[in-house]
Amino acid sequence: MYHMLPYAYRPQANYKRTQHGEFQNLVEGYVNKILRETDIVDAENPNGRKLFNSIDTFFSYGLLTGDGTYWRCIRTFLPRAEQKMLIAECGNANDRFLSVGWLKTSFNKGTLHFILLALNNQSNKAYLTKFYHINACIRNSGLLEAITQFIEKLQPVQFAFYSTRQLRAEPAPAAVIDSTPTQLSLRAQARQRKLTEKEASQDTVPNVIPTEIPSILSQAIDQDVLLDELVRTRHNRLNTELFDAQHEENNEDNAPSPSVIVEEKLEDVMTKKMSCVNMESMNPDGIEHILASVEPDDMVLPEYNLADGEYQMSQGDVLHLAINVFEKSSEKIIECFKVIESFHSDNMKLRYLVMTNYNVYVFKYRTHTQNSSPGKTTNLSSEGFFIPLFRMPHDRIKTIKISVDNLSFMLEANEEGFSHYVHSEEKDDQTVFAYVGSMAGLESGAHMINSLINLVEHSSRQITNHAEVDDHIGYMCMLQPNLEKQLGRTIDVRAATLCFWYEQTYEERERSTATKSGFLFKSNIGNWIKSSDEAEQKYCMIVGNNFNVFADSTCKTEELVISLSGSSINSTGRVAFQMKAAEGTFEFECPTQEDQIEWTRILTMIAENKTTQPYMASCLAVVTETCIALVQEGEKFWSDGFLRLLNEVGGINVKQSVVVRQPEDKESFFGNRSPALCLVTKDDTIHYFFVRFDKELERLASAVQSSYGVRWAKLDDDLIKTPIGKIIHNTCCSANTLWPV
Repeated sequence: MYHMLPYAYRPQANYKRTQHGEFQNLVEGYVNKILRETDIVDAENPNGRKLFNSIDTFFSYGLLTGDGTYWRCIRTFLPRAEQKMLIAECGNANDRFLSVGWLKTSFNKGTLHFILLALNNQSNKAYLTKFYHINACIRNSGLLEAITQFIEKLQPVQFAFYSTRQLRAEPAPAAVIDSTPTQLSLRAQARQRKLTEKEASQDTVPNVIPTEIPSILSQAIDQDVLLDELVRTRHNRLNTELFDAQHEENNEDNAPSPSVIVEEKLEDVMTKKMSCVNMESMNPDGIEHILASVEPDDMVLPEYNLADGEYQMSQGDVLHLAINVFEKSSEKIIECFKVIESFHSDNMKLRYLVMTNYNVYVFKYRTHTQNSSPGKTTNLSSEGFFIPLFRMPHDRIKTIKISVDNLSFMLEANEEGFSHYVHSEEKDDQTVFAYVGSMAGLESGAHMINSLINLVEHSSRQITNHAEVDDHIGYMCMLQPNLEKQLGRTIDVRAATLCFWYEQTYEERERSTATKSGFLFKSNIGNWIKSSDEAEQKYCMIVGNNFNVFADSTCKTEELVISLSGSSINSTGRVAFQMKAAEGTFEFECPTQEDQIEWTRILTMIAENKTTQPYMASCLAVVTETCIALVQEGEKFWSDGFLRLLNEVGGINVKQSVVVRQPEDKESFFGNRSPALCLVTKDDTIHYFFVRFDKELERLASAVQSSYGVRWAKLDDDLIKTPIGKIIHNTCCSANTLWPV
């Protein structure tokens, strides 16, 4: 004989925090894997499924009820209309179904992050004490903040946990618990046999989620509790069967014809009005069970290393382009590159060349501003948006022309022309017949050109006339004769590169030394500085006409930028000076009197406009057997071959070659500093060649070394201490952002 316990009986909660840290690392691993996904994450994605179960465990672990029904807690943070909508979607479901249904819907709609932010509010944490144990995951403030940050990273990811209870092929497996066999009465046996025959005769598995009892708790639960749980499970199943039978009878008259098949559109999936999802396990597993299920030899997906000039779009980028821009619904992005438009002019711009299996698109990127209203654009991130400019179908590309060393390219259209966009509206008026861009690198250009050629040859379109490829022959037929005419002699072109060129004469060297960096003690105006301990120590640096103040010498956190043009510098003491500028009035204290004199001298010289900003000319550097010719191409160079000779650097006059590489720390203030080749001539003139990539720098330096016999040296700490090294270092620092990024 069994003694029935109360319906709401639960064993005493026994939770601990010892595995919260390991659980946090597990969730972080799933998040990092999902961030590398390039498709919609649904229930078929193993990492998405594991992340869903882990977040379900995060909300379930530590509930005082111990049944995973965190819906009772979450609904206090939801509007009443949203509660009723979710209950209507889930149908006749219990609180466990509603818990999983809410979690699925919050993933799909992207609202989970906002719920977690609400839970982080100190005033809202009072509600958690009513539902959760003190050692629950959600009451661990550090773990709650970490999970919130992980979910925030997943905001650009599109989840689509889309499946209904009717689509489930079989019920989730329940735990098998060995118990003492019980002799049933004849009436009970007949009732059980009748129910078993009814279940076997059904076409679909009933909407029942069997209660799974983790194996680690099976030994700790009494037999009476198990019997009570089985009775309540049978009661819920009978109610569910009755509701489904009534629902089917009511819908028989209004049911659609069986011959009509309603297809599901992508927009319907994105609406996210979905029922409960079928995950690996609908029941709340403990943290121990989640951690134990992780395979020790789980293969970690490698990071995707981007080549120079290549760009990888996020999931949000791909989704918005597929919905708002792409011509066909079956278009897929193959590769994306950052190209330069109008390099030889003052109107140089960065563009994004997106290659799909049907078209080649050109986009421009615009960052968000507070008052900006982009209108009909493709919102791809919180920082900005992409605007389409051109669409070039594969069957309209007639010729692919390539310049010397794959630096530039031109796509010519047939008589139909390319499509262009006006205010994000596509125009196919046969006015655009060519597109010209530059990669500014031999290796990056070859990568882009080869991808484009292979893409057009294996296009998803039906192409009758394949595009012709002019591999720099036509370009050289225009470049070399016109350049020989400008130089007045025949030449042998050995290498070429696109660069920003700057010529620094001996008289301009004093201007280049007008820079300094070091630690200063910053104090508010009006406060008497008695000692250095009473002021804030900051790392200060003069870059061009600006006085930059950083938190430390890593130059990662920029706190203040003061424009020195028109400012006044006054000495206020033996080791202090005052700076009055448009940004305000500031006082600084130097460590020694010698530093104060040096700082005051350089700042005064810049403030009085005694220094000028160096002019960096965008040009093509052509390495010949005798000199380096610097030329600028005309706007219609690909058709008329017009170019202008800026200067030529004789190879016999070069006495020193210095290579300045990009900083390894990309987060520093000089992380975007362009790599440069610096050639020092015999008349002490320094020629700077700022290229786009480090590999292009090595190629140019090797070409100069092999042509003129001048070995190049790397700009290191020892070379910076020399006069030439200091001048080169200061000039390169002032030219921080030349190439668009």
